[in-house]
Amino acid sequence: MKTKPLLTVILTSFFLLSGCLDNEENVEESVFSSERLALSSTAANGSSPINQEYLQAQAEVLETFAAIGQTISDGAGQGYYSAFMDQLISFHAYGDKFVEFNGGESFDSEGNEHNERQLFGEDIKENGIIQFATVEGTLKVAVYFGNVANVTFISDFILDHKVYGEIRVNNLITLLFVKVNGDWKMVHEHHSPVAEESISSSKSSTLSRSAANGSSPINQEYPQAQAEVLETFAAIGQTITDGAGKGYDSKHMDKLISFHAYGDKFVEFNGGESFDSEGNEHNERQLFGEDIKENGIIQFAAVEGTLKVAVFFGNVANVTFTSDFILDHKEYGEIRVNNLITLLFVKINGEWKIVHEHLSPLKN
Repeated sequence: MKTKPLLTVILTSFFLLSGCLDNEENVEESVFSSERLALSSTAANGSSPINQEYLQAQAEVLETFAAIGQTISDGAGQGYYSAFMDQLISFHAYGDKFVEFNGGESFDSEGNEHNERQLFGEDIKENGIIQFATVEGTLKVAVYFGNVANVTFISDFILDHKVYGEIRVNNLITLLFVKVNGDWKMVHEHHSPVAEESISSSKSSTLSRSAANGSSPINQEYPQAQAEVLETFAAIGQTITDGAGKGYDSKHMDKLISFHAYGDKFVEFNGGESFDSEGNEHNERQLFGEDIKENGIIQFAAVEGTLKVAVFFGNVANVTFTSDFILDHKEYGEIRVNNLITLLFVKINGEWKIVHEHLSPLKN
């Protein structure tokens, strides 16, 4: 595989790597059945934030991204509490809204900080960042309203681990940044393994983070926006339930697709693969319209206590949860789907639309 050396690459907490190195833990199966999954949608037009590029903001995010990669490289093996690890942690905006999905598990701010300090400060050898790159052509920086940026890519990291030696980390990675007091900070991370066929050559990037304070958008709740997103979320779940098995081109599937804001910024990570707008539309029409039996949505719920709606600036919402779906599949019969799910919504012309999806299996 052809790659470019580090220098700008991104990373964030000990990503998927932790899933490979840690022992598996059981996850409680309790269900929050009153909460429905909803995928957001809408057709984007030239004047929509879906299509605006925000070039200055993109450049700022990439600069932060590169600074994070350099900090990780400089701090490898220098200790849990080294100045480098303090700097790495400062790139995050921790608080109640922060969620990390990694290695099939969910972590809060404290868990994320520990993961990053432990992996990069302790577990990796000194000078152990051999390569910190992204697979060429996969890095995307989608900026909305100039103050929220969704960074997606496939990693191609080579790390020298104290226990496992030289290891390669190829993950599908989502990093959500918010601009706080002029700096770009990370508020969400989602890492999941990439399917081997999705990997080609590589390229570089970086991440971001910071400490939030009471007046920061990191801590503001936006209850009205949260209620609107949850209402949209429930409407999507109802549309999926009503349209199950009704056909690829049914009116229910048309309505489901309308909850998305498709365009160049849209990315779906699912099943170890990356999909664009067209791929996402096909996946949803095929699964819910064709592959599931009529009335085949037996349960469409989130595991109790996992659903979080983090709203930033009142116009971007990151919805994270652990699914507990039971579907009646035409070929496989009754199947349970327990995934870690990230859905990023943007408010467009008064409606909340999905602009990014990242789904990965929950560790059993």
